[in-house]
Amino acid sequence: KQWYQRRVRVSRSGAYVAPDSHGHHKLPVQAVSGVLSGTISAVLTNPLDIIRTRIQVGGSRSIVYVTRKLWREEGAKLFGKGLSARALSMSTNSFLIVLGYETVKRLSCYSDSLDRNNLQ
Repeated sequence: KQWYQRRVRVSRSGAYVAPDSHGHHKLPVQAVSGVLSGTISAVLTNPLDIIRTRIQVGGSRSIVYVTRKLWREEGAKLFGKGLSARALSMSTNSFLIVLGYETVKRLSCYSDSLDRNNLQ
């Protein structure tokens, strides 16, 4: 029963978003893409961010030295340190940026089409 209710909610979620000029509901897909892109970029850049932070705090100038030291001390845990907070932050930011951009773009295109119709 729960699975069916979720499926109905997901299938109806597009009904609350205005379709584009071709009748497709792309905004939910673009919003999910924003979340996924933020999460993926957080996962890929988190180790570099940890190394950068250690260099800034420790005062070392050698990236190689800091990376080797971190790998000896923490091993594979280096890749997951602080990842959840960073992924949450970056995915939320990407979601809001994509959603805001697409909404403004649609509103500006909509007002342009209204202006053209009024001029004719």
